[in-house]
Amino acid sequence: MKASKFKLVFFDESLFRVCYLASFFFYMVSYLSTPAIVLIGITSAWGVAIAINSLIVNKAYMRIYYGFWLGAFLVSLTLTMLFNLSTDLIAVGYNFILIIHSFICFVLFYGMHIHRGTMYRWEMYLFSRFFIYAATVSAFIGLLFLLLGVDLVFYGKTYTGVFFNPNYQGYVSALAIIFCHFMTKPDFLAQARQKRISRIWLTACILLNLITLVLSNSNGSLLLLGVYVAFMVLFRLLALSEKLTPRKILVRLIALIAVGFLLICLLMALRAAFKIVVASLSNPEGELSKADINALTKGSFFNIITDTGLSSRLDLWKAGFKALLSNPLFGAGKGDLYNCIVDEIGRRSYFSNDYLTNVFIADMHNGYIGILVVSGIVGFTLFGIFMYRFFKMTMPVWFVQRRIMTYSIYPCMIGFFAAYLVYAFIERTILFDLSFIVTSFWLILGYMSCYATDLGYNIRGTVEIVDLKVPKRLF
Repeated sequence: MKASKFKLVFFDESLFRVCYLASFFFYMVSYLSTPAIVLIGITSAWGVAIAINSLIVNKAYMRIYYGFWLGAFLVSLTLTMLFNLSTDLIAVGYNFILIIHSFICFVLFYGMHIHRGTMYRWEMYLFSRFFIYAATVSAFIGLLFLLLGVDLVFYGKTYTGVFFNPNYQGYVSALAIIFCHFMTKPDFLAQARQKRISRIWLTACILLNLITLVLSNSNGSLLLLGVYVAFMVLFRLLALSEKLTPRKILVRLIALIAVGFLLICLLMALRAAFKIVVASLSNPEGELSKADINALTKGSFFNIITDTGLSSRLDLWKAGFKALLSNPLFGAGKGDLYNCIVDEIGRRSYFSNDYLTNVFIADMHNGYIGILVVSGIVGFTLFGIFMYRFFKMTMPVWFVQRRIMTYSIYPCMIGFFAAYLVYAFIERTILFDLSFIVTSFWLILGYMSCYATDLGYNIRGTVEIVDLKVPKRLF
């Protein structure tokens, strides 16, 4: 009996997902990152055991929608690692760790739809609720430290809150606001059989995290939230139309672009205004000259301030494409990416002179270019086919039921998915980064796949390959 209870808890995929995400969340918090690394290692080993069990016992390899393309992608990543074998054990080890992380995301996060009857709505409610509470408390503590003059909330001159990276603070704030919107959907709460979070908590979460978002100076997070709101406007306009025509869709897409642009400009103006306010409060004289204001805003309230040195996007992309030429089919591998960048633009570091740290954080700051450079043309093509198939699986569900899903959470998840794909153009996203950001993306994909399959999406029949019949859903 004890053994069966242990197995029941050990192989609980929902419990694992919560613990895995929590370990990455704690990693983002200042002074908790080191112990969180140990927790990530433990939960990763746990996840591998559960994923292998799912493949053997639940035959996940035959039941995951479009699993063939994900499986082929993992094989290509293994070939990438083998083609880039070297005496640099750190680089080789990191390539292997990322394969393990991708394997966990594919099987246990995206692949959660293989379990019929899974209480994914209840799980999503609990995760959203926990995250809203955590983001609100962390935002309050960070702003309190700011008012008290604690240097912990700054990296250089950029506000980071209780996190050690401003981009982490920005993403947490944007995601918390999006989850607050999730919690306003009545059918989601009814299906999860849970009560809505109090309006006090929701209001506090939105206000505090909006402040921390604009203070964090994270252009990507501002873009994420702005595009999400714009998509919500678009879905609302499409839902109100009785019959959709190409002309109506085009007009509403133009409205989407206009709303998104205006929102991003507004958020960037608010960010510049907050920077001036914070600088004024921290200035002993209490006043700022015109030169000081120009220095804070770079002469424009709407100017997107680009990074310099190794983190410059253009320099990184140029170096990445040159690294791709050495192995265009299977890519340069993530572990060797830092050395490739250094060879191209000079020996510099991101945050320290520690080689291990720089190998782990080296990135293209573009999810699509990152997949292309790291996994090569083969990996990029396989992953692109999967994303296209996933899009075809999830979008028709909304278009068919758009009139009755106005108040559903499903359009919210599609909006987050679309906003994240835009966000991926300028940040470390999608794959090849051991982070809460990447893992939360695969969590949303898992919930979307569950909704799509539950609402009627299905592929029946088999495909015969070399006298072997396999389900069509795999392709």
